[in-house]
Amino acid sequence: MEPLGRVLEGLLPAPGYRERLAAWRVLSDWEEIVGEELASRTRPAAFARGVLTLAVSDPVWASALRFEAPRILSLLNRRAGRELFREIRFVVEVFPRPRRKKRLPELSPEEEARLEESVRVIEDPELREVFRAWRRVLLQAGKRN
Repeated sequence: MEPLGRVLEGLLPAPGYRERLAAWRVLSDWEEIVGEELASRTRPAAFARGVLTLAVSDPVWASALRFEAPRILSLLNRRAGRELFREIRFVVEVFPRPRRKKRLPELSPEEEARLEESVRVIEDPELREVFRAWRRVLLQAGKRN
């Protein structure tokens, strides 16, 4: 089985992949970059060829943000360390209400040990971590029900 990191490295020569990857690394910090209020009314929806498509919660905000586009582009490009973002397009999208996350119960030391035993056979460390997290959530959800 080929490690996940090697598979992703194989994609890097694909046209535009490096730019999209760099853009989404920046956009993963969206709230930190633009602030809590703006982030609660917007979300990055797509990025291609320097154009960020930004989903906005209502038409009034979309209209107002057109004037803020140069400032937002500047913040994003500063975070990227280069001129990666050239344009912002706005689309109005109904945002789902944020759901409160219910705290999942902690696993006992015995359950933690069984969890570690079940993922130990996975050689790739990234894949092992994904399965560990997935298995933990399943075990915790089972305890809640």
